[in-house]
Amino acid sequence: MTAVESGAPQGPLAGIRVVEIATFIAAPGGAHLLASQGADVIKVEDLVVGDPLRMFGSSRGGMSGWFANLNAGKRSLAMDIASPEGRELMADLLATADVFVQAYRPGVAERLGIGEADVRKRNPEVIYVSISGFGRDGPYSKRPAYDAVIQGWSGIAAVQGGDGEPQFVKSFIPDKVTSLTWTQAVCAALFARERTGRGEHVELSLLDSAVSFMWPDAMMDHTVLADDADHRPNVLAGYRLLACRDGYVAVMPLTDAHWKGVADAFDRPDLLTDPRFAEAGPRAAHFAEMLDTLGEVVADVARDDVVDWLVAADVPVAPALRPEEVAADPQVQHTGVVREVDHPIVGRIRQHRPAALFAGDTPELGPAVERGADTDQILAELGKTSDAIAELRAAGVVR
Repeated sequence: MTAVESGAPQGPLAGIRVVEIATFIAAPGGAHLLASQGADVIKVEDLVVGDPLRMFGSSRGGMSGWFANLNAGKRSLAMDIASPEGRELMADLLATADVFVQAYRPGVAERLGIGEADVRKRNPEVIYVSISGFGRDGPYSKRPAYDAVIQGWSGIAAVQGGDGEPQFVKSFIPDKVTSLTWTQAVCAALFARERTGRGEHVELSLLDSAVSFMWPDAMMDHTVLADDADHRPNVLAGYRLLACRDGYVAVMPLTDAHWKGVADAFDRPDLLTDPRFAEAGPRAAHFAEMLDTLGEVVADVARDDVVDWLVAADVPVAPALRPEEVAADPQVQHTGVVREVDHPIVGRIRQHRPAALFAGDTPELGPAVERGADTDQILAELGKTSDAIAELRAAGVVR
């Protein structure tokens, strides 16, 4: 039963069909986001392995929690797109797509007969999305790329290490930023198509997405190039958590009112007279020293007491929650951004919902499915009879 037939919320992208041929995170994560906004997303997987993300991390029944999170709300079509029959089926499917996203290295989609020019022959208005590691051309264009590689090339790892040893951010930032970037671009392209009737080609790379994401703040010291510029220490150089007696906190007293709140909360009037911290300008110039001083203030205080006292003083503060604490946090529970659901394959799982809500029209996503679970249904939508589908299955073209 469809959302329309059931009366369930459809989302703002209801009626938009997205076809995804990709693995892991950058493209599938974005397609998942479009599904959360109502799009009909068809994930095309090969017959041998499918998306390897199914096997990464904690799993049950052959499906990982990671895959279940990033592929909820999608339908799965498993077929051999390199065979002549598979190429024909892909052409039929892509003729029905509003958006097609592929994440092959440059040149591969064209060899498979699903390059932009091929798809536009039957579907000139499609929004065609090409995601690569380093771009369509250039000295690195043919290289393989994963999140760790891009964290190195984009400067992310070096920024985390400061003046010391480079470090990874322990989250797939380049992949997820690329997801957000291409989905935003697709929505803009769909909006433009409504006015012009023209389908866009959205091209982006993990490297460009990561560099653009990092540049405004992490690269602020490499932005103003004039010789007479007033260069000041990058506040991020001293960006750190503060150790309490039994945990860590994040404190960010940016305004004078915040700083007074800190002084009052800990009965430290001397903080208000220290010339380095008395006003916002000097505090920014002495940001690292300010954090050092705050670290001394909270060192022997319990984490939750620090948070409670500073919350009472209206100072921006947070505990550094451990992963096992996040889902139990009162605000997280109140908003329902993380919830427990029953998955037909994985069992009881804790899963995030989309962060953006649409009043009265945010769809409930179905669970991530087994590879090829929707093959027959999708082929029937393309006009294939049950006998024709059986022949394709017997020939090893689809599963």
